[in-house]
Amino acid sequence: MAETRATGTLSPSIWDDKFSTEFFQTNPFAAYAGTGTNNAIVMKEEFASKRGNGITFEFITNLVRGTLFDRQPLRGHEDQLGEYGDRIFWRLRKKGISMHELDQDFAAIDLRKAARGNLKTWSMEDVKWETIDRLGDVGANCDVPFATATAAEKNDWTNRNADRVLFGNSTANYSATFATAAGNIDTTNDILTRDNLSILKTIALQARPRITPIEVMERSNRRYFVAFAHPLVFRAFRKDTETVRSAVKVVDRNESIFLGGDLEYDGIVLHEVDDMPIYDNIGNGGADVSPVYLLGQEALGWAIKSRYASREQKDDYGQIEGLGMIGKWGMKKLCYSENFPNPAQDPTVLGKQRGVATGFFAAVGV
Repeated sequence: MAETRATGTLSPSIWDDKFSTEFFQTNPFAAYAGTGTNNAIVMKEEFASKRGNGITFEFITNLVRGTLFDRQPLRGHEDQLGEYGDRIFWRLRKKGISMHELDQDFAAIDLRKAARGNLKTWSMEDVKWETIDRLGDVGANCDVPFATATAAEKNDWTNRNADRVLFGNSTANYSATFATAAGNIDTTNDILTRDNLSILKTIALQARPRITPIEVMERSNRRYFVAFAHPLVFRAFRKDTETVRSAVKVVDRNESIFLGGDLEYDGIVLHEVDDMPIYDNIGNGGADVSPVYLLGQEALGWAIKSRYASREQKDDYGQIEGLGMIGKWGMKKLCYSENFPNPAQDPTVLGKQRGVATGFFAAVGV
């Protein structure tokens, strides 16, 4: 008996109209951004209703130690306030996607829906990327991207922030020449461990002017900081804490600010951040090195004219549809800038980052 068979070339192809998107890590810094000075990322939105650019952050340092007694005259012996500042400028930031009417008709999936979702993802990632990049800035005013900084700019930053940096497992690794200090980091002793993270916290507490903790429980005098590390660096810390994991896991703190796998140790909440940089071959024997940023209050300033919002545009008699995401804002690592001279300023303070202690550790591959 003869059977009628379908002709392969005439068989219809059916395309699923569903689509998946690439994974991205939600912004782990978002929980630490706010308008109050007790945030690691301080937002200022004064430009939302005003014209102009350039918003100033002011810092007042503590009075020096010392007291006048009894009949000693106060007049003529007054102290001057240590007044410092920094300034942030906003820029127009944008990204867009355009589609022709025919392509939307031919595509199996809803291209417009895909484009809108993709732009929203990009806007969230852009804030995350900018935060990471600005935390790594160097130079005399902490405004030079690490990726493009010259050796002199890295050295200048290292010298000014000598009390705010840690290279590996000991302050003995420090050198005012960045390349020399980084070259002391090896893959055996200079990974992130509990002890090394505690050293970084100690550096933050001993820095002058002080790095203010994110939170202070006055009755128990407990100080909390937050830190961010690359997965390879975080992996070494996780391995070091394996035997005491129950003691360092985040269990009873504010769950809204913690992501899966985050750990708390010695008053530091350590976050794993997928997009943290790795500096290839700058360590001992060509070891890869990655920064760990320990943040207190006012680590970054965020000047916002307008947050990201979507816009649409139709062109060529409506045949071409464009979707865009546009925002107006700027971000900077806050420092005691030398751009605001004042006779009362201590010149040794100028150029220091305001609320960050930076550690550099070996990033050992799996």
